[in-house]
Amino acid sequence: MGRVFARAGGALRQWRHPPEFRISASAWPADALDELARAIADHPADGVQAGVPELPDRLLAELATNLWRLRTRIERMDDPPRPVVRHLEAAWDVLAGTGITIKDHVGEPFDPGLAMSVVAYEPMPGLAREQITEALRPGVYLEGRAVQMAEVIVGTPGSAGTPPTGATKEARER
Repeated sequence: MGRVFARAGGALRQWRHPPEFRISASAWPADALDELARAIADHPADGVQAGVPELPDRLLAELATNLWRLRTRIERMDDPPRPVVRHLEAAWDVLAGTGITIKDHVGEPFDPGLAMSVVAYEPMPGLAREQITEALRPGVYLEGRAVQMAEVIVGTPGSAGTPPTGATKEARER
């Protein structure tokens, strides 16, 4: 009964305004919209919470990569603004809370079987074995599943004039 009065009140308020400013009635019956909203709330998509959209892997990887780039830039600053750092950490925590892990692998030893894209091999004195020295893109993982492979530069033992051992001919020519 309250709905009838609410609709009547809305219709009467519309009559106070000129016709060109009146809000037209919905093309869908109100009962159908209520039923659709209940159905969506009761039966969310597979594994997705109601009201939380699932991002495609490409967009998820792009979001995580840009957040990682912002974090690396802020880490290089002498005195970063605290509000920016606070908001960045909050966004990072939200991604971590949803099962997303962002790793740049810098400083880790490199093995040829790792699931990452090596952009270049760089001879570096002082290294005992091949090691990841720089990340161009981080690895993004969603609950352990790789969403984006990391793009890295690998430092190899030796001096700058000798080609790295174990590197392919194509990688040495880059």
